Amino acid sequence: MQMTVVAIVNPIAGAGTNRQLLNRMLQLARLAGIEIDYRVTRRPGSARRMAAELSAGPKEAGSVRAVMAVGGDGTVREVADGLAGGPLSLMVWPTGTENLFAKSFRFQARPESAIDCLLRGQTRLIDLGQANGRSFLIVAGTGFDAEVVHRLVGMRTGHITHLTYSAPLWRTFWEHRFPRFRVYDQQTLLWNGQGLVFVGNLPRYSLGLRVIRDAICDDGLLDLCILPCRGRLRLIQHCVRTLLRTHVEHGGVLYRRLRSIRIESDDSVPVELDGEAAGRLPLEVSVRPGALRVLVPPGVTKL
Repeated sequence: MQMTVVAIVNPIAGAGTNRQLLNRMLQLARLAGIEIDYRVTRRPGSARRMAAELSAGPKEAGSVRAVMAVGGDGTVREVADGLAGGPLSLMVWPTGTENLFAKSFRFQARPESAIDCLLRGQTRLIDLGQANGRSFLIVAGTGFDAEVVHRLVGMRTGHITHLTYSAPLWRTFWEHRFPRFRVYDQQTLLWNGQGLVFVGNLPRYSLGLRVIRDAICDDGLLDLCILPCRGRLRLIQHCVRTLLRTHVEHGGVLYRRLRSIRIESDDSVPVELDGEAAGRLPLEVSVRPGALRVLVPPGVTKL
């Protein structure tokens, strides 16, 4: 049976700049006897719907080696959401700005690497986070970082670059009011105060920061990190400590591994999932252990 790969492509997330590389991959795939079924997303939610339809189709599922998400972390999250709990494996061709998930598993936008992954890669099961019914692979954040993301949504006109973040980041730095949060593990109150709240499944975060430093994506748990913060000076201090990866040891920081978390606030506080705007608090977060199959490149043994 010929190997088939379905590529779900986000044309906005930099895919155009990778057109020559993608064409080269298609050529190598034909030489290797691999059929690439190329599908383009049209609107938010398209990638999830396409992936879910593939996962639910028993005839197609039998011949599909993997579903390749071609895009940034938002596209990858949508495809993963559609594949969750199903028989098909996720693969990534990174074309976004941060590509945090791809970096975590050493996926590269190189034709030879992609074909090698298809021919020699191994399937691994990883956990998925659930936040108010929506999946996330990397992190759920609320407060400062989510406000930056929500501001960006109103300004986005095309492919996002690191420079695109500068204006919303600068405005948020000066205007953010650091709301109070209540964070629960089931009925137990863990936190009641101002701070930066992150729930993560993987340690990588924007700009090389590893806020959820010790997260492991196949341990059946989510990592909660709360950095106490009431102003800009403390925010800068947290950024420096996070760059040095010493923030967890700093006094006052709460770091736990949990299966479920509830986050509340009396204020209207934005939420982001894997760098995408995702509504506002309250937030119910839980883990789906081993819910996603990932076709990882050869040599990737530690998740």
